[in-house]
Amino acid sequence: MKIDRLIAIIMILLEREKVSAKDLAQMFEVSTRTIYRDLESINQAGIPILATAGPGGGAEILKTYKVEKRLFSTADITTLLLGLGSIQSNIPGDAIVNTLAKVKGMIPPDKQKEFQFRANQIKIDIAPWLQAGGLSDTIETIQTALEHQFCLRFDYRDIRNQKSNRKIEPYRLLLKGEDWYIQGYCLIRNDFRTFKLLRMQNIGILEQPFEIRDFPAESLDTVVFNDKRLVAAKLRIHEEIRDMIIARFGEACLIPDGAKYYIADIHLPIDDLACRYLLAFGNKCVCLEPEAMREEMRKLAEEIYCFYHSSTVGKCKLCVKAGNFADNRQAADARCTALRRRRSRSLGGRRPRLFVRRASGKRFQRPVRCLQADNNV
Repeated sequence: MKIDRLIAIIMILLEREKVSAKDLAQMFEVSTRTIYRDLESINQAGIPILATAGPGGGAEILKTYKVEKRLFSTADITTLLLGLGSIQSNIPGDAIVNTLAKVKGMIPPDKQKEFQFRANQIKIDIAPWLQAGGLSDTIETIQTALEHQFCLRFDYRDIRNQKSNRKIEPYRLLLKGEDWYIQGYCLIRNDFRTFKLLRMQNIGILEQPFEIRDFPAESLDTVVFNDKRLVAAKLRIHEEIRDMIIARFGEACLIPDGAKYYIADIHLPIDDLACRYLLAFGNKCVCLEPEAMREEMRKLAEEIYCFYHSSTVGKCKLCVKAGNFADNRQAADARCTALRRRRSRSLGGRRPRLFVRRASGKRFQRPVRCLQADNNV
């Protein structure tokens, strides 16, 4: 925005003795013509700007107008640069860029390199790995609605995959863990709600201002992120996934259990999402308790087993030819057995054999069997 750029130029001119229009244009990524117009606007606002042409020339504020500025210490400016620089690539818009310019304008030219070195000593990047763009457009739309106090409309898909149209009064954009949320008053449910940005589609701004309500921010966080349905769970994990468990639940939950294993005491909801999270660790994680979670994971594992069992991978030629793709594990096994018996009778009691090529290129024979391994899941 122009007003942000004007304020940033004023801050720079207050700190430095003289700055060329070319340098200002490069700093704000605009043309020199735009900078000249900005300087004229500042001059008309009552701040006397003196411009000199030629080598060594530039724009400056009259020395009699400048005031001594010692609002921030060296540590304060370094902290501001660190914080603003870390979120610059994660939050879209020109506001962060303009604020950075204002802060850098407080630094004397001979100290610029030192301050930049300190500000680069810590880098915070909250953007997801291998994700181009991400939620930047969505965040920018929400920021615009928050700034102008406008309502938002969007299509929402909840955790149970139920779709609905929503209209909300936005109050706060929130980053919790690895996910972004928007908290606001839902005009459909007539209550405050928290929505996950990844589940929002077709987001639009309604140029409909709203009256600010009493926003119960703390209680809303408690309801959403400290769910009372959480239960104590005990896991036995391999050392290979130790860091991932620590990142989510903390190191205090781990107790060594042998050379390469740990017992993890954590809290999780007994739902489909939590069980799928644990199953993603494969054979590196075993749920010991509660039994209800073990049963839920067992069901999910059987569904996965049946899914792959119903494909052509790992099936004998008889099943593939007969189209034995039953989703039910027991039904598929029973039909496979019947097919093999029927084929065996047609061969005079001999079992059908399947040629398999070794890695060396030679072939060997083995009895046809639908399942490569009968793992207990």
